[in-house]
Amino acid sequence: MKMVKPILDAQDIYTYFYTESGVVEALDGVSFDVYHGEPVGIVGESGCGKTVTAKSTLRILDKNGKTVAGKILYKGVDLLELPDLQMRKIRGKEIAMIFQDPMTSLNPIFKIDDQMTEVIALHRNCSKKEALEYAIEALEQVGIADAASRVKDYPHQFSGGQRQRVLIARALALQPSLLIADEPTTALDVTIQAQILELIKEMQKKHGLAMMLITHNLGVVAETTKRVHIFYGGRVVESGPTEDIFIDPKHPYTRALFDSIPSLEKDKHRLTTIPGLVPRLINPPKGCRFHPRCKFATEICMRERPPDIIIDKQKARRVQCHHFDELDLHVDETTMQERTHVKEEA
Repeated sequence: MKMVKPILDAQDIYTYFYTESGVVEALDGVSFDVYHGEPVGIVGESGCGKTVTAKSTLRILDKNGKTVAGKILYKGVDLLELPDLQMRKIRGKEIAMIFQDPMTSLNPIFKIDDQMTEVIALHRNCSKKEALEYAIEALEQVGIADAASRVKDYPHQFSGGQRQRVLIARALALQPSLLIADEPTTALDVTIQAQILELIKEMQKKHGLAMMLITHNLGVVAETTKRVHIFYGGRVVESGPTEDIFIDPKHPYTRALFDSIPSLEKDKHRLTTIPGLVPRLINPPKGCRFHPRCKFATEICMRERPPDIIIDKQKARRVQCHHFDELDLHVDETTMQERTHVKEEA
């Protein structure tokens, strides 16, 4: 068990969205942690609550969203209790975020220097000239050639990969302690994806950042993270060291994710899929939210929410499943290596 306290400790987070159709229970008692300098994966299908978790942490939810219960402790301080002014001082400087789409995250009518220097000058309490120097240095670190000149360009003058590098530079320019990367390669082609992921990995190690990498790509998780939290239906269904979960998944949903990865070794004409659909969180299933899609589900799964069971306290391994100790979900080492190998190269 880790003796130091986590830099981020989310405890029983409930985040709801209030819509005309009803209340969307986007996060239903989510708990997870991230330690200093640790890269952590947040994994799950679209709509499972990954991005809502990031936005709840930074308190940037849409107007109809609200975190109604729980604590989000950053360096021991509950972010949910902070006044707006104090939260603005943490947002960007202490906790930075890289969003999914670099085109919508950069304002097309402002040059790059305007979009970087304002926030740098504000948080570093420096002149605009000094802020520009910091911005150029950050752009150089992420591999933007001729950064002193390019900083005067508009976003449309950069390629998709270059725009994502600009976002990474902007996030790192304030030297945050925690970086949240939300599907940072979604809008990019495969070759550029590999380059950006390698860059994020390099920057995380170089600056000793704690990192939350939000993704649905298990290969990326295997290559980039030390621990992983598996999300499903607004809940964390399994957590633990990345390698342990890949070799010995305890939750049927985690195993189903692995089984759905395409493989040249599988003698099958069709890809393996997870039956059914992601649950609607306006009226989610009772009990275990995965039970309508789980082949191991029994009556208790339909009736009662699974408890958060600690499997290995030293490794912080836990699972939410009524039958985890009855199931053989083990993955052999050869299959694990095949599944976690990222074939794309920068």
